[in-house]
Amino acid sequence: MGQKLEIGKFLSLKQQELNAEEDDLIDKLEVSTQSIHRWLQYCEYHYICLVGASEEGDLRLDRISSTGYRRAGETVTVRYVYEANIAAFLNSLHALLDSFPYLLYLFIPRGKSNFRELKWNKEFIDRYKDESFYDELMNFLLDRTFNKVKGYVNTIKHKHLIRISNKWDHLEFEEYQYRQPYRDGQGGVMYQDEVVAGENVLTFIEACHDELIPKLFSLCNSILQSKASELQGRQG
Repeated sequence: MGQKLEIGKFLSLKQQELNAEEDDLIDKLEVSTQSIHRWLQYCEYHYICLVGASEEGDLRLDRISSTGYRRAGETVTVRYVYEANIAAFLNSLHALLDSFPYLLYLFIPRGKSNFRELKWNKEFIDRYKDESFYDELMNFLLDRTFNKVKGYVNTIKHKHLIRISNKWDHLEFEEYQYRQPYRDGQGGVMYQDEVVAGENVLTFIEACHDELIPKLFSLCNSILQSKASELQGRQG
């Protein structure tokens, strides 16, 4: 996760724009930015725990133990440790990503304020068609890794846990489905069902950690730059 995000800039730029007016909006934006910061820390914690619990030596001991291998100082077997951290990382990441449209709406309000409509879909994104960051916003909606995260979390939340297979030297997801959006010939967004089967768990988690989260940071920085340029233009 090389790229950084100064999440506090959302608050400072909004305060600059409003000149201390609309305290209720500032309070909501502050809670939103604090929440996103915490979700990021949760992701980092569970990522480190997962990497530590899925080393080849531990996986081999997990496979050969008839009662389950338990590491020193832990109260559950290593299987529960890596399974719990897979679910916790992806749940935290999903919560982080799903809270972003609310943050964007508070920062740059567009359209109706019905918060049930503030979610990742074409209708919400099209509110920002005239913004310089629109293409990045649409690209994130279509991102395959993002949609796999949504598919995984929706499955374990609404249906069942997804089995994790220990292959001695790595872990694999057995199978789950997700809906992948794509642009049609008329510029609309359509969805098709896709299946994940036998994917290396750590490779996927690393893609989330090292590529998807920085991609969100890049989008946020583009939004911040757009607002900063707007405010600078007003002053000029």
